[in-house]
Amino acid sequence: MTGLHVVKARAAGGLVKWYVYAWRGGPKIHECIGARPEIGKDLLRKAADAAKPRKGRMVDTNDLVDAYRESPEFKRLKPSTQKDYRLWLDRISAEFGPFKLAAFDDQRMRADVIEWRDTWADQPRTADKASVMMGTLLGWAQERAHLSINVAARIPQLHQVNKSDQIWEARHWAAVEAARNKDGNPAIKPHVMAVLRLARLTGLRLGDLVRLSWEQVGQKAIVVERTRKRQGRAIIPILPELRQLLDQLAAGIKPDDQGVQHKIGPILRNSRGQGWTESGVESVWQKAKPEGFDRVIHDLRGSYVTFLAQKRLTDEEIARIIGWTAQRIAEIRARYVDEERVIISLVERLSA
Repeated sequence: MTGLHVVKARAAGGLVKWYVYAWRGGPKIHECIGARPEIGKDLLRKAADAAKPRKGRMVDTNDLVDAYRESPEFKRLKPSTQKDYRLWLDRISAEFGPFKLAAFDDQRMRADVIEWRDTWADQPRTADKASVMMGTLLGWAQERAHLSINVAARIPQLHQVNKSDQIWEARHWAAVEAARNKDGNPAIKPHVMAVLRLARLTGLRLGDLVRLSWEQVGQKAIVVERTRKRQGRAIIPILPELRQLLDQLAAGIKPDDQGVQHKIGPILRNSRGQGWTESGVESVWQKAKPEGFDRVIHDLRGSYVTFLAQKRLTDEEIARIIGWTAQRIAEIRARYVDEERVIISLVERLSA
């Protein structure tokens, strides 16, 4: 008995493929197609080498998770991304931590990953995050030669994305304004409504919106030198509606002891007068939004597109402002702006 573990599998075209592991559950030391490999001195030497203790050697999935957390690839991620990754790495450790790392060199482990993903089948977006994070971790291990395959690569997603852009229509704003809490008071407080209105009139992503400061506001435009996602410059024209909103927000700034209002720091502030965080806005919005509301804050970027289109800006001009393609702008215009004009014109002619 050599202690080696030999596994037979089917390769493309009906051929037979063989995997040789140093021991059952140990690292793979050889693979070939065709005849069963002969166990000779070369394979025995590789098995012996694999059994030798090495500094930093990974034995199980917990070792892999720990190594990835300390990797340059992980450390260069944005803090918000690291936070999300840590959550999923903890979940991976809870499910697969004791598994020998070599087990993931067996294609059959793909079924285990999918079964784990399906525990969130009733939450398709969350389920897809599970498989994507597993693919990221195992892909990193493959790049570092800890694994020869990535069994979680290209697992089909459960969530079917609607590729068409959505906007907040009149009915959505009406629902927000009509929403009431159990005491009969407006459910959407002024400091939350300010976030929604500023998002509609600037088209900025939430991450850039909560970081927007008065120092970035000029006479003609708001200038964001470096956006979070694209790392590029954004110039938002200050049209009359935006100027009116900024004046309203500025009026709420408390004056100093000399009665002077200083326009400094975050434009948007929470109920405690402090600058918002992304998670803070999302948390408050999820609790306050009307029941069955079918739009998210990010959809207000599409609303900004229609706002500019109604101002007669061209698709190319809007694309430069918001950072989308002119084709994407044209699709939103056709769906929400031109279609509305056709209907209004039709009603006017029929009512004449």
